[in-house]
Amino acid sequence: MAWRVGAIRKGLGRLVLACVLLLTSSAAPAQPPLQLGLFPYLPTTTLLATYEPLRQHLSVQLGRPVEASTAPNFLAFARRCLAGEYDLAVIGSGLGRYIEKEAAYLPLAVSRRDMQSLLAVSRDSNITGIAELKHARLATIDPYTLMTQLGRALLRRGGLDPDRDIRFEFVSTPFNAAESVLLGEAQAAFISTAALARLPADKRAQFRILAESPAIPGIVVYARQGAMLPPAEDLTALLVAFGNDSESGRRFVKEALLDGFKPPAPDEFEMNDTFLPEIRRLFAR
Repeated sequence: MAWRVGAIRKGLGRLVLACVLLLTSSAAPAQPPLQLGLFPYLPTTTLLATYEPLRQHLSVQLGRPVEASTAPNFLAFARRCLAGEYDLAVIGSGLGRYIEKEAAYLPLAVSRRDMQSLLAVSRDSNITGIAELKHARLATIDPYTLMTQLGRALLRRGGLDPDRDIRFEFVSTPFNAAESVLLGEAQAAFISTAALARLPADKRAQFRILAESPAIPGIVVYARQGAMLPPAEDLTALLVAFGNDSESGRRFVKEALLDGFKPPAPDEFEMNDTFLPEIRRLFAR
């Protein structure tokens, strides 16, 4: 009889312990998903599909869910960064530098492929020089992006006043800008080197490049200060290793036209600082 009582007590003890563990685990708050913001330089479906391997990698390595999202345009994306809605953000280096200065985001890694702004016209266009674009319609993305700022510098170098001599048509992505030229809706466009490379070969062949900007850092991954993340140096190592050491990472950086990630140099974004006053002016409007 005593052994039965002991067995019952032992069984009850195990049951109580199991209940305590269950209640403890259910009471522990689940970590909310990390928010990964992707700046909208590609059509949304393409953008999310392209960066899905990075989202998955971050989720596995950080041991928590990661949700990727974008915004309808560059201005909305920048405002979401400023509001602290993203824990991690993938941004072009121009807008990224602004976010870094205004919202204390930390640059973790920069793409090995630089970016240039190209001033492009149709292959069949009669325009042979920048000065001939006076009063022309020119398609480009949001005015506070560095791609457009670099393009405006090309126009000034060619003797034009961008505010007086050009009719700008602002579109949502560089691909829309390119399409505007092909459809005859604009006489010229600013197109990034990455966007031009993504076009099918037959479409690329329909453009002629009038001028190209200096190369600047391309795409940057930022972390929001105050987010519940590992130290910045650990995140940098994680991103660099992903692009270099894993098969899925190598496919990702090739598909995304990044050529891999590298740690940002101390003076990596120095050239971008030249454009900060104009970007701030445009944001203040």
